[in-house]
Amino acid sequence: MRPWFLLLAALPALAQSGEELLTRVDRLRHPWSAFTVELELKDPKTAQRWKVSARENGDARLDGLSEKELGRAVLMLGDQMWLLLPGSKRPLKVTPQQRLLGPAAGGDVARTRFRKDYTVQEVTEETLGERPCWRLDLTARSPALSARTVRLWVAKEPVAPLRAEFFLASGKLARSAAFGPLTTALGQPVLSGLELTEPSGLKVGLAFSAWSKGGVSPELFREP
Repeated sequence: MRPWFLLLAALPALAQSGEELLTRVDRLRHPWSAFTVELELKDPKTAQRWKVSARENGDARLDGLSEKELGRAVLMLGDQMWLLLPGSKRPLKVTPQQRLLGPAAGGDVARTRFRKDYTVQEVTEETLGERPCWRLDLTARSPALSARTVRLWVAKEPVAPLRAEFFLASGKLARSAAFGPLTTALGQPVLSGLELTEPSGLKVGLAFSAWSKGGVSPELFREP
């Protein structure tokens, strides 16, 4: 039988391992401190294209590129989110519940930084499909996050996210995400995309392309 003090001594190492895994996962989705990337969002009825601009502090902005979305933008500053519409004098504040819908949902998930936004509660070894992986149970650091808890499966080799389940404060599943394979942008491994599945069964695909390092204007991030 292992002495109890050896079990206690192993706990910090396990927590550190979880934090390191989140850091590596985030680097695949946020490869540089500031960057832009094009996001294509598809569901059975629509197809949209957005340009995502991300800053060092985690702020992000989505600007519409496809015909119906031109002039529209989703602005995320800290815990706040706004929808900017052409011809509208005042931006629309997006509530945490509304973040579960449309481009706000895609932007919210794409923007999430697991290492910054969540705390690792437990790390366990599992097999997802036939791939050995770690399952990380996470809790939100801020009550403003729409997903209060997350289960994240990370492949062991190569280290990459496979699946995530996002839960509301009530414990109800808000959505799940299946992550696509890795690709390379500017010599850096990055995530190619992901597929969101709503509890209703609706699937929304997000594909990332045209990554660019830096070049994010502060003018895009003025608070409305």
